[in-house]
Amino acid sequence: MSEKSENSLAPVQSSNDSAEYIHFTDRPDLILPNDVKNFLKQLFWECNRKISFQLSTFPNAHEEALDLLFISHFAHMQGAIKFNSNWTLRIDAHFIGGGRHFRTWEVADIGLMAMFRKNGRITRSKLTFLQSKKLYASSLKYKPQDPYFRAGLGRLLVTEKEHRELVKTTLLKYSEASKYKALKLKSKQEEAMRVFSSHHNITLHYLLYNPSLIPWEIKIPVEGWPTIDENKVGCRVISKPFLDANFQDKEVNYSPSYKDIKDAFNKNFSDQESGAGWTMETFICDLFIDGKEGLVADSPNFQTMLGIMSQKTSPISSALSITFDFEE
Repeated sequence: MSEKSENSLAPVQSSNDSAEYIHFTDRPDLILPNDVKNFLKQLFWECNRKISFQLSTFPNAHEEALDLLFISHFAHMQGAIKFNSNWTLRIDAHFIGGGRHFRTWEVADIGLMAMFRKNGRITRSKLTFLQSKKLYASSLKYKPQDPYFRAGLGRLLVTEKEHRELVKTTLLKYSEASKYKALKLKSKQEEAMRVFSSHHNITLHYLLYNPSLIPWEIKIPVEGWPTIDENKVGCRVISKPFLDANFQDKEVNYSPSYKDIKDAFNKNFSDQESGAGWTMETFICDLFIDGKEGLVADSPNFQTMLGIMSQKTSPISSALSITFDFEE
């Protein structure tokens, strides 16, 4: 396996597909210094690389497993980090688990929160949601529900037929024609997402899990770790309004391909060098934390966030909070 050290904190090179930094105010307690931004962007770059490598190696990985890999990347960082710029960073990861969904549909898999504090006191918070969808390799089928209605630990018990299928020698391929098969345009889930977004006045986004490279192929069962030196594609983020606006002419339950989204994204952002959406680290660090994306709440008691995220019937399954504290 050819991968960089998990603990490497070397600054990530500025990406050409980064959007222009858009600061929402000139207040110093809301503008992150470079040492904090570089550290955070490195963390999400590493997370992107890890998830994409996993999907490249095991294309039949479940989306839920990739979500857990995202959360687990930050779960071990249960402590504050102090920087020379006199800022403190703290990251908390939480797996909420199952429960009732919004109108019986899950509208997002991961909730992201950014908290800004000044001398310990909250000054601003931001919130956004990510609905994850993976790219399916050739011959892999989308199964909307378990054929045997297994739940909980019962999902670990597979039939002999399923076992033979899982261990059968197969060459799995990714190409630009590969589809996000669980992403169904104009479906009931899409409608639930639209209503939720309108009700809470928040834009929902898709976190698209892709392999590190496209085209890509791997034989399963895996006989050795592949060598992947670059993460040229990887995890990408697009907004739901972007998807709706660019695929209005598609039929109900159409699943877009990687090429569909890549062409639409490059058409809308022709001045940017990018693939099928913003890279995970660009969206989270530049557009959400340091930019205009996400719901902004200035309430000191997190009233808006608590109303959406703290209920047992929360429409998400995992959450990541990032707290910044500026000390004068």
